[in-house]
Amino acid sequence: MKKEFTGLHVLTFVLVTVIFISFQIPDSIDQRKVPTAVKTKLEEEIELYYQERMKICRLEALTRAEDFVDSIIENKIQLVIAKGIIFPNKPIKPSFPREIRINDSTKIQPVLKIEELKK
Repeated sequence: MKKEFTGLHVLTFVLVTVIFISFQIPDSIDQRKVPTAVKTKLEEEIELYYQERMKICRLEALTRAEDFVDSIIENKIQLVIAKGIIFPNKPIKPSFPREIRINDSTKIQPVLKIEELKK
C-alpha cells in the first residue's frame, strides 16, 4: 500500500510553509536594540546598585581600619607599660644530688577490724 499525495496534502504543505515564512523576523530590525525607556531604567538601577555597593565597601574599610588602628594603639600602650616594669630572671632549678629512698618498714594492718564490726 503506497500512499499517494493528493492535492489536499500539497495544499496543506504550501499553506504551512507560507505561514512559517510569514512569521520570520525581517533582517532590517535590529534585535539587539533596547528601547530607551528600558535602557534609562536599567542605567538607574545599575547606578543605585553601585552606590549601595560603594557604601557597603566604605563601611567595611572603615571598620577594618578602626580595628587596625586600635590594635596598633594597644600594642604601643603594652610596650610603654612593659618598659617601666622590670621582671626578675627565672630562678635556677636546683639539682638533686642523689635518689631519694624511703625506708618503709611499717607493717600493713587493716583499717577496720572485722571483730569490731560484729559487735
